[in-house]
Amino acid sequence: MPLDGIELIFRDTYGHDPSVIGTAPGRINLIGEHTDYNDGFVFPAAIDRGLSIAASLSVHETKTLSVQMGAGKPFPAGKVEPGGTTGWERYVAGMAWAIHQNSEQLPPDLKIAIDSTIPISGGVSSSAALELAVGVVWNYLGKFALDNRELARLGQVCENQFVGVNCGLMDQMASAMGREGHAMFYDTRTQDIEYVPIPKSLSVVLCDTKKERTLATSAYNERRAQCEMAANYLGVKKLRDADVGLLNSKRGQMPDVVYRRAKHVISENSRCIAFREALLAGDQTLIGVLMRESHQSLRYDFEVSCDELDAMAASAWAAPGCVGARMMGGGFGGSCIALVQTGKLEEFIKATLEIYKLASALEGEAMVCRIVDGARLVLA
Repeated sequence: MPLDGIELIFRDTYGHDPSVIGTAPGRINLIGEHTDYNDGFVFPAAIDRGLSIAASLSVHETKTLSVQMGAGKPFPAGKVEPGGTTGWERYVAGMAWAIHQNSEQLPPDLKIAIDSTIPISGGVSSSAALELAVGVVWNYLGKFALDNRELARLGQVCENQFVGVNCGLMDQMASAMGREGHAMFYDTRTQDIEYVPIPKSLSVVLCDTKKERTLATSAYNERRAQCEMAANYLGVKKLRDADVGLLNSKRGQMPDVVYRRAKHVISENSRCIAFREALLAGDQTLIGVLMRESHQSLRYDFEVSCDELDAMAASAWAAPGCVGARMMGGGFGGSCIALVQTGKLEEFIKATLEIYKLASALEGEAMVCRIVDGARLVLA
């Protein structure tokens, strides 16, 4: 996390020391993709690529500065409405709006400085990290007494109702509730979290394709609508409630594309449950099979992969030490995630990037990720 310099950046920008510093991590997801908004199972973890924020109270308007994105347009925290701000700062404004919707108390205006080590468009949810980092400092300075679960829910409200992305709750919960050294087996319906340790013999590697995520927002919303359509055909509230038998019995009544979307979600939920058992048992063979099946399902049934993601996954599968790998995130670019035998990290990274460059003509990047705690204050 970029903690060391954020206080200096704030002081240089606003002329005085910040009152509080917070941080929130990005996230990876080992398996369970596009299942969260279907009330399904996911398996994320918070990583040491994160976002730091320094803040203090302001007068009349909220001011934002990002080292990576520049200065945002100022806005009044207690009066901002959806559509009132359209730059990157809409995620900050959206958290003010969501907090206000949740409380009769107006959120105070803030001065904010932000620095990040999260790869932009890498599929590791920089937006959720921003929402949670902003949330923890607004919660402290505004004395709202919200816990991290509540802040995660408000982050989803921000994303859905203010920004306009119909995401599930996985990204915000992973950034809010991460635990060092553990992945989260998370039931998005019950909100139950089981922390499953990742053995030291395995390392998590983020394999960035360096392909920007194109059409991700519009395609994401389209996939969500198709899943809702599938649930209606099947007569269930959410695809979480369907199984393969029900799906196949209704196949002739629904468009093929809707059938395939549902097939991915239903099978992915089953893979997520099986992955938990495989990880607890240390069954590396089954871990690899499940991750490969997940990628293929996302590629062919959910159709959110792309040539670069396919090339990166195939490159990882062919590299020494790879236990399993698959595309991760919304799709159409971004990153693959790999579980790698710790003793073969260097060989894996070298081989994966070499094979990927030959296949794609792109210079990918591989980042070994440490699993860390969730959003928190580090200075108050």
